[in-house]
Amino acid sequence: MAVEAEVVEPSANLAKAPDPAISYTLPKVTVGNLEGVERFVEQVEEFFEGVDIDPTDPEQVKALKGLRADVNKAANAIDGKRKDMDRAVKGAMSEADGALNALRDRLKEVYAKTGRRIEEADAIWLQGRTALLRHEYDGAAPDLAELIPLDAFAAREPKLLQKSWKGPKACDKLDEMIAEAVADRKRLAESDLAYPVEADAVFCRTLDIKAALDEDRRLKVAEAERKAHLAASRQLQEQVEARRGQEAEKPKPAPHGEPEGLSRWTISFTGTEAQAAEVKALMVRLGVADRKCKRSAL
Repeated sequence: MAVEAEVVEPSANLAKAPDPAISYTLPKVTVGNLEGVERFVEQVEEFFEGVDIDPTDPEQVKALKGLRADVNKAANAIDGKRKDMDRAVKGAMSEADGALNALRDRLKEVYAKTGRRIEEADAIWLQGRTALLRHEYDGAAPDLAELIPLDAFAAREPKLLQKSWKGPKACDKLDEMIAEAVADRKRLAESDLAYPVEADAVFCRTLDIKAALDEDRRLKVAEAERKAHLAASRQLQEQVEARRGQEAEKPKPAPHGEPEGLSRWTISFTGTEAQAAEVKALMVRLGVADRKCKRSAL
């Protein structure tokens, strides 16, 4: 047997909340001897307008300091009376002010508690709508649910989880979106993509075919940059190794040490006069000293 929830009507008419009937008498403050105090102030002003001292005379400076102190005491006395008046006026208001603040806070607490009840009700409603859509999804495309979560459809169309759409309308829209997703995944699969798996993964998260194509382009650019970097790196390595090989082939200079001692050498060969001239020229280039070249008959 179904139990119907009872709607409780508040005993208070919330549409006609009574305004606090505050009655107060504005304080009328009078200063009985205001004219006398004002005459005193005028006399002080007139006196000091005519005061002129010799700043090099310590006695005159000392006298002026004493007069200034008396003026400050008189000003502080007037200010003290004003503060006493303010405290008296505020004290008369504090009791009513505290009572009204307390009543306001009690109503604010009721407002906060009912807000928590509403949040609880909204959460229960959302659970019900989500369960309804999940049942619809499982019935329409159970295999697709393994790839595309229900949250992806809700993110694409927030009204699926809003009260502005009734359950049947939300289910119809979900069926429409499922059919579109199947068609879009087919288009992606038939496209000449370099990274079809990665593109499909992006689509399943976003239901955005443009985002999927952008992901494929991004990965292609990244792969091209990777290959270009690899080729440049290999070329650089080859150049370094080639330079190292060239340096290894160069004869190492003889170590500097004690100069080699001189000896007398005798060279004898059979040849033409032109060849003898070349041998002599070589000896000149080598810096050989005490050169002798003599032709003999065979």
